[in-house]
Amino acid sequence: MKNWIEQDEDHSSADILKDQLGLSKIVASLMIKRGVQDPVIADQFLTPKLKHLQDPFLIQNMEAAVNRIFVAREKKHQVLIVGDYDVDGISSTVMTKQGLKSLDIHADTIIPQRITEGYGLTKKVLQRGLQGMDYSLVIALDCGTNSVEEARYLSEQGIDLLVVDHHQLKSGNPPLAILVNPHLQEDHGQPWRNLCTTGLCFKLIHALYKKARELDLPDADQLTPRDFLPLCAIGTLADLVPLQGESRIFSHFGIKRLFHDASPGLRALLKECGMNESMEPETEDITYKLAPRINACGRLNEPETAVALLLESDEKDCKKLATRLTELNEQRKGIEAELTADALAQAEKYFADQPAVVVTGSGDGWHPGVVGIVAGKLANSLNKPCLVLAKSEDEYTGSGRGIPGLNLVEILSHCQDYLTHWGGHPIAVGLGLKESELEAFTKKFTECTNRLFSPTTERPTLLIDAVVEPQELNYKLLADINSLGPFGQDNPEPVIAVKGIMLETPPRKISKGKHFQFSFHNGFDFIRGIAWRMGKNIPPHGQSIDLAFKLRRNYWNGRSSLQLVLEDWKTTCG
Repeated sequence: MKNWIEQDEDHSSADILKDQLGLSKIVASLMIKRGVQDPVIADQFLTPKLKHLQDPFLIQNMEAAVNRIFVAREKKHQVLIVGDYDVDGISSTVMTKQGLKSLDIHADTIIPQRITEGYGLTKKVLQRGLQGMDYSLVIALDCGTNSVEEARYLSEQGIDLLVVDHHQLKSGNPPLAILVNPHLQEDHGQPWRNLCTTGLCFKLIHALYKKARELDLPDADQLTPRDFLPLCAIGTLADLVPLQGESRIFSHFGIKRLFHDASPGLRALLKECGMNESMEPETEDITYKLAPRINACGRLNEPETAVALLLESDEKDCKKLATRLTELNEQRKGIEAELTADALAQAEKYFADQPAVVVTGSGDGWHPGVVGIVAGKLANSLNKPCLVLAKSEDEYTGSGRGIPGLNLVEILSHCQDYLTHWGGHPIAVGLGLKESELEAFTKKFTECTNRLFSPTTERPTLLIDAVVEPQELNYKLLADINSLGPFGQDNPEPVIAVKGIMLETPPRKISKGKHFQFSFHNGFDFIRGIAWRMGKNIPPHGQSIDLAFKLRRNYWNGRSSLQLVLEDWKTTCG
């Protein structure tokens, strides 16, 4: 059971916001609790508009990038796109290829083979991609910011490099390339600063289309970047970037237009995920249904399968490829379950009293494609940073996941003498090291973590955003809450509480007791709920209890209903 913390109400500020913008009481209250008191800022947040997107040419080097691409168009040069193997990289690859195609620029695509070629713009993937072709330009997406040697390798062959990326520069020496990366310019709170690569590719395509109209190219006035909003939203939500500024605009409109602007391949994938046009897509439809299937391709060394699906137009081939993505995702789940059990046992045995966890393994069960997911599960359950490393020959490679308030990139920067490669984001990193350095690295990593973070033994807290009456549980409340969506990083889904309710019948265990379903009557209707992974913490029936939950819409057999997704419960006090 968690320690519930109910946020204080600022009724006067909420009333001002409510009256000035015509908001409901709960929406005004939620905005105030998120630190938004300015009516103009609140209105922009609640009603995002595409016209609020800034000029893409404000991003450093965007003009140089556009000019170089138009040189390729003018001279009919071949272009090679190299994308990362995650959702952001794959979506960016598809967006950029389609954007260039709309301007009559031919581009080939290649995605690194995770196991044999490693992450990002490596020499191995370049050698495979360049073989037998005469390219003048390589576009690296979601990678390349730190590829100094690879940029030199291309330059020696007379090939230019354009990098569109959002990763941090690890040293003061960027590669010899046109770099479109907001993190390489000063932070002035620009609304596009924290875009992931799909967001930056949208900006690039927008800039290309503006240039096309400026040059008065044939049919340039028919080109619109809006067609790329669905893939932009998928990459944005899957990559866990802050949903503020332009990331919020992209995710808002991308989800809204998910079916309307879906390509045949994306439409087939949506159908494979059990989604259709009658549904109102939510963040979790992306993060728990679409994204894992796309990611599974990269994790299990078939990244080109996801690219092929999203570029395909034949319905039969789309259906076949979408089914393949599901097959790969099921394989990933099986590997992940075994690896998680092994990693958790190691963590509990060797790192129970340590501020961080470094677990390792080898063999088929320790698949390098799923170590990131396992690291995330360990970090969430143990509330400490966790690295999961798989051994191949004399080297360990893997991923790490952190916790709020701790910067893994900063910690690894103090340990880089032991690493062959490393990089990532504050809460998610990738790394590699020689077997001979493992013991020294583990000691250094835990020491650095200890200086910056101390794990707590206190009960985890649960922030309650609003307390409502049982009779207020209706579609109006759901619509009010969803007006703050899409939810994700830096815009968490509100946790609502209802007090003093009574379950008239015992909750029903499902999935071999891992989860349970429950229901109660609120005076008007029966309200149903689901509790994921809470099978060992079932509330009593016939007794007054309080529930903390997220309010959702559930779809089943073509019908929708309200559903509570339980976060916690406790016995009613007093």
